[in-house]
Order: sequence, then structure tokens, then C-alpha cells
Amino acid sequence: MTENKHELAMVVPLAITISIVMLGVLWYKLTLSSSSRSPPLPPGPRSLPVVGYLPFLGRDLHKEFTNMAHTYGPIFKLYLGSKLHVVINTPELAKEVVRDQDETFANRDLTVAASIIAYEGQNLIFSKNNATWRNLRKIFVHEVLSNKNLKACSSFRRDEVRKSIKNVFSKIGTNVDIREIAFLTEANVITRMMWDNVSYIGEKGINLGVELQTMASNITKILGHPNLSDFFPTLAWFDLQGVERNMKKEVKKRGQIFESIIEDRIKSNNKMSPDGIRHEENKDFLQILLDLKDQQDLNMTQVKALLSVRFVPQHDDLCKFLFFFFFEYFFI
Repeated sequence: MTENKHELAMVVPLAITISIVMLGVLWYKLTLSSSSRSPPLPPGPRSLPVVGYLPFLGRDLHKEFTNMAHTYGPIFKLYLGSKLHVVINTPELAKEVVRDQDETFANRDLTVAASIIAYEGQNLIFSKNNATWRNLRKIFVHEVLSNKNLKACSSFRRDEVRKSIKNVFSKIGTNVDIREIAFLTEANVITRMMWDNVSYIGEKGINLGVELQTMASNITKILGHPNLSDFFPTLAWFDLQGVERNMKKEVKKRGQIFESIIEDRIKSNNKMSPDGIRHEENKDFLQILLDLKDQQDLNMTQVKALLSVRFVPQHDDLCKFLFFFFFEYFFI
């Protein structure tokens, strides 16, 4: 009996050891076979554990990436925090990614700020390439960017440009903020295309334009601000730099503006006719979206998301927005 116990005590550790070795060999073979099936990653600079290549990046990213391309080739990789990025550096590769192979590269992780501004990826710009995005794109292109709609809005553009010229002419001999005037002119044209509502003309319309300008500027600054939570997702819960908090504040302001305009339109429709339906020739983009919502083709979040597409940053804000766009969409 004692001998059996002694033999069992020797066999059990040996069996455990053999099992561990076999599992290790099996795991190694599976890992090796899966890695051999995956295409190899492009070359790139060495990175530090945890932080990756972040400590070595300067302010002039375009210059640094150009220098890296000279060393590693037109396509290279680098780790920013815990995330792997692949950088392309030639017009030919850019064409391949954003046009020829667009469906393959379209769906990527959103930054924290972009996810909030896009209603968790439900708007036209940041949505994933799926049936919902195709439906939103179809509505936007056919109802906003159609030749019929653009021709119908030509009088809006002419009127607003004349108002702006008259405004500048009346300020001869004083300092004029061309940036503000240009933004307000375009904002007025866009708002009349989106919701041609007489309640937003005059002083109220000017105040709305100024509010939209401030909001667009703040949103662009937040989008372009480097956020640790994007490079280290485990830190997102802490929101160390306040990016999530600040963006939610701006989105709340934007939502309040849109909700106020939508409520005014619904009340106006109810006063105009018992069924709240407008004649086809009098419909603007907001009315078209509300009709689609009534038909259950859209929800209210998608209505607000489509309304927000037209308000893009202007002038120096546009430069920052474009920088954010290229940083987000040319880092695969």
C-alpha cells in the first residue's frame, strides 16, 4: 500500500509536467500557424513598452512621417500607446485606401471625442460602412446635394451675399472681422437650406449664427486635441484630460439648438394643417427628415445627426479639422 502511494506521488507530478509541456507545444504551434497565415506587418521604428513611440513624436508630424518613410518605405507601422497604426505616405497608396479599397478600410475605431460628436457613430461622417450609413448617405445626397435643391437655394445664397456686402460697406473706416462675416454668411445660407423658418431671421438669426460659430470652433478644438484615452483605452474611464466631458457639453448645446428648431417646426406644421403635412414644393431638408421619421425610416438621433453634417468648421478651424481627418483616416 505504501509503495503504491509512493509510485502515485511520483506519477502525478510527472503527468502534470508532461501535460504542461504538451499544452505549451500545442499553443506554440497554433500561434505559429496563425501568424504564418496572417500577412507580415510593414517595417517601422522600435517602440517602448506600454507607451509605444509616443515619447518620440514631435509637433511637426508630417515632417517626421516623411523622414520615417525615407527610412522604412512608403508604408510603415508604429505603436502609439497600446494601439498599432499603419501609415501610408504616397498618393498612390492613399488612392488605394480611400477609393479603390474603401470598403475594406472604412471601418475603424472612433476616438472618444468623435464617438460622442457622432452620436456613437450614427452620423454620416463617422458611421461604419453598413446599410444604415448607405441609407443616410442616400438621403443626404438626394435631398440636400441634388441639382434641384441647389438651384432652388440659389436665391438664398444671393440674398445672404448681398446682405454681407451691405454689412461690410456700412462699416467703412472701422475694423471688420472677415472670418466672422464669412462664417455667418455661410451659416445663414445653410440654415435657410436646412430649415427655412421665418422665426430665425433678423436678430434671432444673427444670434443663432454666432452660437453655431462658437460651438463649431469649440468642437474642432476638442476633436484636434490629443487624448490619452485614445492611445490607452484602459484610461478612458478616468477621462484624465476632460475631453469626453467637454465634448458632451458641446453636444448637449447642439442638441438643445436642434431640438428647439424641431419643436418649432412641429408646432408650425400643426398650426398650418390638421395633419401637419406641407406641400411638396415648400419642403426644406428638416421637413423631409421629419416626414421620413414619421414613416419610421429615421429616428430622432439620426435626424439630428444629419442636420449636424452641414455645419463644418471654417477657415483656420477647417485646417485643424482637416488635420484631424487625415490623422484619423490615414492612420489605419
